[in-house]
This record gives sequence, structure tokens and C-alpha cells, in this order.
Amino acid sequence: MEQHITADRIANSIMQEEKFEGGVYLLVEGAKDIKVYSRLVSKIVVKIRQTHGKYKQREVYRILSERGFSSKICVRDADFLRVAGNEKFIQEYAESIFATDGHDSEVMIAGSDALTNLLLITSTDEKVKAFEIKHGCDIRSLVFELAKPIGYLRYANKKHNLGLSFKPERPEGNKIKFKKFICEKNFNIFSLDAMINTIYEYSKNRGQDVLSRETILEKLIEVSSLDIPTIELVNGHDVSEILSMVITKGLQSDSKLIQDQTSVESSLALAYELRHFQNSNLFMTLKKWSTSNGIDIIQS
Repeated sequence: MEQHITADRIANSIMQEEKFEGGVYLLVEGAKDIKVYSRLVSKIVVKIRQTHGKYKQREVYRILSERGFSSKICVRDADFLRVAGNEKFIQEYAESIFATDGHDSEVMIAGSDALTNLLLITSTDEKVKAFEIKHGCDIRSLVFELAKPIGYLRYANKKHNLGLSFKPERPEGNKIKFKKFICEKNFNIFSLDAMINTIYEYSKNRGQDVLSRETILEKLIEVSSLDIPTIELVNGHDVSEILSMVITKGLQSDSKLIQDQTSVESSLALAYELRHFQNSNLFMTLKKWSTSNGIDIIQS
């Protein structure tokens, strides 16, 4: 269904709506972003619209600009935007398109105290402390570290066109089974070969050529030497999947809130409060835009 919703259609629907005097449209990539930002921005002056991905978001923004529609801003996932050498990144970008702290909104949220709240709701302080003592680091650091190898693999795939897929062809399709390369007892990566083979097999028969396992490993090792900051590297979906494993298997939680990666993302979004958002660079950027344009878009 989403693939049939064009940028023109989204732009047209915005322009055909009843005039929104003194307000602004906030364009976000997807439905999950609506859950996050709807509780952070003013409902009086902001209307949120999803664009079904950052590519359509960029196109919707362009179409609206060409039609003289200026009451709009975008919040997009940074993805690998700020990785060193990315020529697309401009520090003082002129358009009103703002990127998340870290790789995406899920990473931004997981990097905040919202994660602490989620762990206390789904487990106990005693279990969390015992787990962290056992593994020699806090849960956030462990999860981010486990997400780094697949983060580098995602970057290698983007940079070298390896032909890999990381999500189902359809929303209801099977997801990557992380337990095939992450030990649910010791919480370490079995091996890079195990991870590559899992993603390789997952990517086959998707209508594109997948390069050999040997080439994939070579390119993975190559990009791993770039030392990309973890917060810019790890993907929120991977972080949420690993968090689900840690909470259900590591902390032995029986909370109904945590069933899988999707429920982790929803629970983190619910735990993310305005006070957490106020500590982000994205918040400061949006406040600066609000001051410049004489409209306070942040919820008071």
C-alpha cells in the first residue's frame, strides 16, 4: 500500500486541507515517528504528516517549496549522514530539514534516560544491576556494542552495493533472526561469518544480486577500520531487536510490554518524555528555528 502513495499525493493532500493559519506542518518519515513527536510538539500549531520514508519526504518538501508552500519543516533520521566523508552533510543546511541525534529516532531515544525507565518498568533494579555486573558494563553500552557489527555491515552494503537486505519485503514478513549470530546466554557475537551468513541467506531471492560471502566480509572489514562513532553507526531497529533479547532472555522479564523488536520501539517511544527530548541537539535546533520564525512548535 505504502509504495502506491506518491510524494505528489502527499503534497496535494496537505495543500488541499483547510488553511492552517499560523501553524506549520511537520513532515516525518513514518508512523512510528508520529508516536514519538506527537507528544513533543504543540498540537495547536503543528500538524504531523508521515511521508513513508526519507526519499519521499525530501520529494514532498521539494514539491511544496516549488508551489510556494512555506509552512513546513522536516525531521528525518540521520542514518549515515554525519559519517566522515559524506559529501551530502552540510553543517549549516539552509532548508528546514532537521536530523535526529544519532543514527535515527530509536537510537536517540535509547541513548536517553527513557531506556532506564523502560528497564525499571519491565524488570527490577536488582536484576538490571546483577546483569550489568555479570557483563561488566551497563545495558545500553552492551546493546550498542552488539549492534556495531551489523551497523558496519549496513554501511558496507550502502557504500559498496553488496545486495543485502535487512528488512522483510512486506511488513508482515519474517525478520532477521538475531539469535543466529548473537548468543542469548552470554550476549556476544558468535562470529562475523555467522552474522554474514545469516544476512546473506536472508537476502537471497530478493530480485537483486548478492555478492559473495567472501566479498561481503572483505568490505565489512574495510569499513570497520573507519571507526564510525557508535551513535551514528548503530541502527535503531537492530538496537531494539537486541534490547528485546536482553530484556526477555538476559533479565528474564515476563513483562507483556516486551514481546519483540516492535514492542520495544513502541515502549521506548512511550517512555520518551519532553524532559528527555530537551537534552537533545534536535530539540535545540528546533527551538532555534522556532525563535527565528516566531512560532513555538515545542509542547509547553
